[in-house]
Amino acid sequence: MKKNTSPAAGFIFSSIIYAAVVIFMAVDDLYISLGLIVAFAAGIITAVKTGFWQRALGSINDNTGKMTVLAGIFTLILPLLFLNNPYVIHIFTLACIYCIATLGLNIQVGSAGMVNFAQGAFFGVGAYVSALLDVHFGFPFWITLPAGMAAAGIMGLLMGLPTLKTREYHLSLVTIACAYISFLLVMNFKWTGGPDGIPDISKPVIFGMEIGQKITLGSITIPGVMTYCYMVLAFLALALIAARRLQNSWYGLAWNAIRDDEISSRCYGLSLTRSKLEAFAFGSIFAGAAGALYAHFIGFMSTENMSFQIGLLLVCMVILGGMDNLAGVLVGTLLLIIIPEKLRAFEDYRMLSYGLVLILMLIFRPEGILPSKPRMFNLTGRG
Repeated sequence: MKKNTSPAAGFIFSSIIYAAVVIFMAVDDLYISLGLIVAFAAGIITAVKTGFWQRALGSINDNTGKMTVLAGIFTLILPLLFLNNPYVIHIFTLACIYCIATLGLNIQVGSAGMVNFAQGAFFGVGAYVSALLDVHFGFPFWITLPAGMAAAGIMGLLMGLPTLKTREYHLSLVTIACAYISFLLVMNFKWTGGPDGIPDISKPVIFGMEIGQKITLGSITIPGVMTYCYMVLAFLALALIAARRLQNSWYGLAWNAIRDDEISSRCYGLSLTRSKLEAFAFGSIFAGAAGALYAHFIGFMSTENMSFQIGLLLVCMVILGGMDNLAGVLVGTLLLIIIPEKLRAFEDYRMLSYGLVLILMLIFRPEGILPSKPRMFNLTGRG
């Protein structure tokens, strides 16, 4: 059996990336931000050319447990570094919410090979159901959240039905149509608020304390967004555990088989109908949870947050980071949320930049920044 490599290279690589992220988020000047992006890109190219990138990724793959603990520590510390800058914590919280949605989309795009541009619609369904139950019926967040997840899951099943006999770009076209239909329905219904949206969505309450309130501890003032950020991080950790369990289960194996060869999968006895519907349902539940967290975080929900552009953005995140690689999905999401926010001067070109990123990744590195690892099977003990 091959001995695991030293975690030193992975630790150094992770520390450099973490330091670069912290510095980039702390800088407010546009030109310095652009310079940091160029310097970071040059550093990545140098690391790839010298072989350090491959050694670092190999070290991380061989020491997954240690690297996971390190990443968790880094993530918990990050908001504390910006205690006096709530805006940075706000953006980081948004990125974590979108990470939950992309983990669900990765089930469909990465694991099952079904490109779904309607994940923004599922995100919106979870958000709208949670918001409507909160504003009009007064239900607490801990009831509206599972309700939003269930509604998104049911919609995923319904949307999965017309895609069962489609493949590749035909399936993508169906999901685009579903995304636009969902958007138009919500836009034109009066009980959803129409184009005016739903305001005054309340914050979650835990043990009588409203999450999102400012906390004062002596001379230290903790901004309200900090408490919500850590609650979202807790949900992201649960989403990662669930996604990992699904990926390593028979569900994940069946989805990978369908992605690689549908005909062979059917010959081996797999039910394509059931597996595809399960992929749509599980992925939609993740998006519904993210939507509910988003609605209660922002306090307002409108149709702009479930448009086709959101679905396209989520697909770009998965492809950029690395399909069927949970760490890659998180990296892609963080990059496409944080970098555009730091470069708001180019807001008018945001969708153009997303399209360029998608095209360049598909041409030069279709496996993404962090490619998925091949499945390993332990046959020890078999006769």
